[in-house]
Amino acid sequence: IIFMLLFTPFMQYVQWISGVFHLEPRMQIAIAHGSFNVFNMMIQLPFIAGLAALVTKLLPGHDGNINVTTKHLDPSFIDSSPAIALGQAKEEVLRMGEHALRGLEETFLYMKSGEVEHIPTVLQLEVGLNHLDNEITDYLVMVSKQPLSRADSVRHHTLLTNVRDFERIGDHFENILELLQYKDHHEVSLSKSARQDLIGMFSLAIEAVRKSIEALDTASLSLAQEVTELESLIDDMEDKLRQKHIARLNTNECSGAAGIVYMDIVSNLERIGDHAVNIADSILGIRH
Repeated sequence: IIFMLLFTPFMQYVQWISGVFHLEPRMQIAIAHGSFNVFNMMIQLPFIAGLAALVTKLLPGHDGNINVTTKHLDPSFIDSSPAIALGQAKEEVLRMGEHALRGLEETFLYMKSGEVEHIPTVLQLEVGLNHLDNEITDYLVMVSKQPLSRADSVRHHTLLTNVRDFERIGDHFENILELLQYKDHHEVSLSKSARQDLIGMFSLAIEAVRKSIEALDTASLSLAQEVTELESLIDDMEDKLRQKHIARLNTNECSGAAGIVYMDIVSNLERIGDHAVNIADSILGIRH
């Protein structure tokens, strides 16, 4: 609207600068387009704060920050009731598991869509897992200095191993993210068959992690057993995908660079399955 009102003086400006520098038609178009953008920026610059406030009000959304502050680790329980402190630690471990699951899901979404907005979320979740790992471990170390019953000692050891497994899941989905970024930056393409294989294995790994968290939350023997069965499927799938990958290489359907990315992602997903079954095994051990 502003430039329609100023159209005549703007055209005179373009004609003047074209005459001064003897510009050919293509350069006249470039100068007009560039000047239009610069003038618009200068006109709107004083109103940035107001425009930002308007957009935020119309489309509030969220800032995307991941809350990694511990919610349940109350130090007062350590001396007064170590058993309650272990219960609090378990709640925090479950939060850690939810972060690990979400990070894996966000990595999966990035692989399928290539949309870069998933990347900061994945990285924040991995940093959050490292932070929770340190906080929960320190809390459990303080609890271990108190007299614990045999059952509480087993719970204490189990929670420590659970923390380590969730933290390692974060390392693996971060590895996968880096592999996917490498693929995109170096324009490495995966075959349609390879992509479908990865989608299938990703889905199994996500389901295994989800069920391991549920098993930890409810101490469910049946859910823990389901995780072990899923992990067996993941192991079998890894072997089949390696064989399919070799077949694709033999038929030149897959390049060497794509093959490295593909097999490294498969290996990381298999390791995620191992950590999920570790959590399930800890539940089975407690129940037995």
